[in-house]
Amino acid sequence: MTRQSVSRIAALLLAFAFSVPLAACENAPSDGVETSDGIPNGYYVLSQKTVEGHDVTDGYLFNCLHLSDGEGIWYETDYTGRSEREGTVERTDEGIALAIGVREYAFAYDASCRSLTFSGKIDRQDVTMRYTYDENYALPVGGEGGAAFTDELFGEDKSENFYNYCPTAVMEGSDTLHIWYCSNKESGNITDYVAYRRGTLNADGKWEFTEKQLVLEHGESGAWDSRHVCDPSVIRGKFRMGGKEYSWLMAYLGCETSDNTRNEVGLAVAMSPEGPWVKAEINPIANFYESEDFSETAWGFGQPSLVSSDGAGKVLLFYAKGASKTCTVAEEWDLSDLDAPKLLRKAELRERGVTNASGSADCINNADFAYDPVRGRLYCIKEDFPYPTDGGVNWIAGSNTLFYLDIGDSFDLLFGDEVYTWNKIAALDTGTGHARNHNAGIVRDAEGRLTDPYSVPVLYTAAQLAADFPDWQMGGQWPSLHTYRIHGIRFTIR
Repeated sequence: MTRQSVSRIAALLLAFAFSVPLAACENAPSDGVETSDGIPNGYYVLSQKTVEGHDVTDGYLFNCLHLSDGEGIWYETDYTGRSEREGTVERTDEGIALAIGVREYAFAYDASCRSLTFSGKIDRQDVTMRYTYDENYALPVGGEGGAAFTDELFGEDKSENFYNYCPTAVMEGSDTLHIWYCSNKESGNITDYVAYRRGTLNADGKWEFTEKQLVLEHGESGAWDSRHVCDPSVIRGKFRMGGKEYSWLMAYLGCETSDNTRNEVGLAVAMSPEGPWVKAEINPIANFYESEDFSETAWGFGQPSLVSSDGAGKVLLFYAKGASKTCTVAEEWDLSDLDAPKLLRKAELRERGVTNASGSADCINNADFAYDPVRGRLYCIKEDFPYPTDGGVNWIAGSNTLFYLDIGDSFDLLFGDEVYTWNKIAALDTGTGHARNHNAGIVRDAEGRLTDPYSVPVLYTAAQLAADFPDWQMGGQWPSLHTYRIHGIRFTIR
């Protein structure tokens, strides 16, 4: 039996292990509840929802049904926004039939729990939902502005010379989004810092972000990262350094040059997402100057992506290599003791099945990764070559492509001799409405895993063309860089 066959079986077993039947009713109704037909009007609040056997209940800020005589409203709010769908309700022998547009949802009513349960297909997936009556429920309302997930999430006015790009994001619960990204400190000064903002989801389904906080800056003169620090990737784990244990690890690109050459990868640690962040003494962990690929004129190593191997100190470090060839390197490290890190294994990612948005063969470059333990998949979103050249902008990608690799319950496939093939899911291209789409990052949990095996949220950098600003003269800024802003998109996985 091949390793891929074993991986597929392992993935199926893992998915079975994660399947969650609806829990038994815990809250019986109080005595004396009287309704005209046994099914009370009012609010029914989601108590459990599974998609293909996986529990997705915690992905909602709130989710409820409101029933009245002959009418129903379905409220759902998650990171992508708030929806309110109105329909008609027909009482049946089993429960209710909620008709919204051309679709009808049949809910069975359990009088002992005062709950409504749906089981059937939604978007070609097996979905089961239970809603429990709550006579005291108050529908959340209001917010303080904020941005929709697909809109420009934050950023300075584009009349100034600031940029925001290359995000890495951690979703915490249903209402908190930590984003680290690359930005500059002073208008018109192209010096990269790692910035941080925390987003909170409000009742209107909009994201409200804190002010920009610069959490990592370039090193002192002569340091390996004395010119720029950017392209962060962040995970949570257990990392000791200098006698202290830290909970968060950041990999980042650093350099001492101003011409996009000789980049390297370093590490920093913190106790909390906002820092303070402390650079590791062993930096750079991906040392281009001491590698066999070194060249004075080569791009080097950078654009890292971290995935936890064990939820503690072992990590997968992916980074782009631009030297004699362009590719992505995977390394597994034991970083539980950052004073004595251990490289466990290393390999260049194979690229069979990798294409650009147009379907032509491509390499894996400037990529971000996430692991799905439910389906045993490694997801990758990478930038597409060739770069478009219209509008006076030829240095950034116009599209990205999302892939997955069946790897089962371990990362062994990446480091062995077996041939493997990537599977294309979707393209992130000008269908977003933006001329350039680049430097994308998958929204993950704190260990670098998908938050939902049937949905891949992505943050990406949108940019306008130089031709959109023909008279741009402020501070010598690039005529597109000042338009770099971060947006979100969700890909549904079936």
